[in-house]
Amino acid sequence: MGSGWGRVAVLAAGLAWAGPVAAQRVNDNTVATAEDAFGASIGTEKVGLYSASDVRGFSPVTAGNIRLEGLYVDRPASFTDRLVESNTVRVGLASQNYLFPAPTGIVDYKLRRAGPERIVSVLAGYGPMGGGRVEVDAQLPLAANLSLAAGAAIFEHEYASGVDPLAVSYGLVARWRPAPGAEIIPFWSRIDDYDREAVPLYVAGSTGLPPHVSRRTYPGPVWADQRNTSNNYGILARGPAPGGVQVAAILFRSENRLLTNYASVFSDFQPDGTARLRINRDPSQGTDSTSGELRASRTFAEGDRRHTVYASLRGRRREATYGGGVATEFGRVTLGVPITVAQPAFAPRAGSVDRVDQWTGGIAYDGRWRNRGSLNLGLQRTDYRKRVARPGVAVSETHDPTWLYNGALAVDLRRDLAAYGSITRGLEESGVAPDSAANRGEALPAILTDQWDAGVRWVIAKDLRVVAGLFQVEKPYFSFDDLNVFREQGHVRHRGAEFSLTGQPVKGLTIVAGAVLMSPRVSGDPVDEGRIGRKPVGQTRRLLTLSGTYALPAPGMSLTFAANHHGDRTGDQANRVKVPARTIFDAGVRYRFEAGGTPALLRFQVTNLANTFDWKVVSSGAYEANQPRTFSLFLTMDF
Repeated sequence: MGSGWGRVAVLAAGLAWAGPVAAQRVNDNTVATAEDAFGASIGTEKVGLYSASDVRGFSPVTAGNIRLEGLYVDRPASFTDRLVESNTVRVGLASQNYLFPAPTGIVDYKLRRAGPERIVSVLAGYGPMGGGRVEVDAQLPLAANLSLAAGAAIFEHEYASGVDPLAVSYGLVARWRPAPGAEIIPFWSRIDDYDREAVPLYVAGSTGLPPHVSRRTYPGPVWADQRNTSNNYGILARGPAPGGVQVAAILFRSENRLLTNYASVFSDFQPDGTARLRINRDPSQGTDSTSGELRASRTFAEGDRRHTVYASLRGRRREATYGGGVATEFGRVTLGVPITVAQPAFAPRAGSVDRVDQWTGGIAYDGRWRNRGSLNLGLQRTDYRKRVARPGVAVSETHDPTWLYNGALAVDLRRDLAAYGSITRGLEESGVAPDSAANRGEALPAILTDQWDAGVRWVIAKDLRVVAGLFQVEKPYFSFDDLNVFREQGHVRHRGAEFSLTGQPVKGLTIVAGAVLMSPRVSGDPVDEGRIGRKPVGQTRRLLTLSGTYALPAPGMSLTFAANHHGDRTGDQANRVKVPARTIFDAGVRYRFEAGGTPALLRFQVTNLANTFDWKVVSSGAYEANQPRTFSLFLTMDF
């Protein structure tokens, strides 16, 4: 643990000799830069209705809808902020004119950039729940056409469940510009998680919600630690080719390793405060993927009209090992009391291996007519093969070649008013079976998904924009069968309306406000037969968000605030349990100043101001507790 802090401190000292220059991270402000209320993130700051794990009730990350600098990648391992500086959710109007959009939305990540000036940004702070944080990010010009972005960070803090891991991350991004308009970008990053106890899962089934538990108190035994590593690396290149063609390509490798893995499951809650404890232990597991995209485009201009034709080839190979775990029952334990049971002997069983090979070729057209509108059309042919090897069972293989398509039209009705509409069909991943399932960790099959949406954008004033739209997303629905196996159980449809308001309604006040009103429904034989309900697990009919900053008269000082509300949610597949609606409030202060000519930012943040208790629905009848009231204080300086 000490060596991790030491490495980051040495890096900070070694780079901080650079003289004062223009600010880099001190100016990070997600509220000020958000284009809409549909989701954006810069470093630790996040705003909007949606995130990488939740768009219109589905997860783009689980679906495999990740882009890096606009190019396709398959990413089983998480990105570190040392590698990427921000991400944006592309959905609705934000996905118009976006090449080959996806029904569940796209999360587009931006690599850290290195400019012509030498800058070293250091962030140090406390929180959000104890522990500390040190981040060092530098941009270093090495030659006239070569620069490097480098970073390292260490975090030691606590989660709502009392889990208190140590995490260390590193990242490198080099940029070489061999010719005008061309660049080659190799990159690498790594995350190491140490001493990360298994997050407790509270399973109540259809009998109701679990009793409130004590947050920030870890309920499991100390030996149920997890250790994992995440590696992402590759090379991206783009630039002009002969004949006026533009070329972009990426080759990407992502590796996620669970060296040790536990799952602590509490169930059968009693009025005396006891519950039954089961701990699952898995052997070493991992998911590796090699992926990439090669894209060529040619633009033709005629007056106010511009036409661009694209050709794209995407591919990936993903291999995952899972299963082979052993479950140990520990009988009844008292919730909130430290558990001191001895660690049992572990004899792992043979696991399973999945391999996915997928190739997708596509062509697309993007037409734009100044002050009139735009048209985007795409057609893809994908060849999806999956091979599953399970112990004691014959190897199974699936082969699903299929056509995918997308079309989008935007019309400028007036200079301040535009209308849009789109349709999309995609082939997406459906994740893995949850910890509470009999087939825990099993990779689920790929699924066809369909989406349409339509809406308007109104620019009320220069700094105030409204987006309003309707949408519908349809895909297969996965749930538990009578044997507790998590598998396809019908069809789900999310239909709704979404609204976004961003900008400055009055001088000094910047807001990001949004709302989603949705009608999620499940259909199919299991619903008609009464085995599962019509409401999908964990979904709500209502999401509201408001984030903002208000500049105070004191120079450089502003107040920050946020309110996030979700309506009641269905807790189980039988639709007998309802998780109540909740609103979470945050508040803080930002102070931008200079210390001896060095740009600096001091941020104080309080999250969950009212200390509201809430349950996160993980799967049918299974829950995790939300984060309690927390405090954080961060100082960022750009040397």
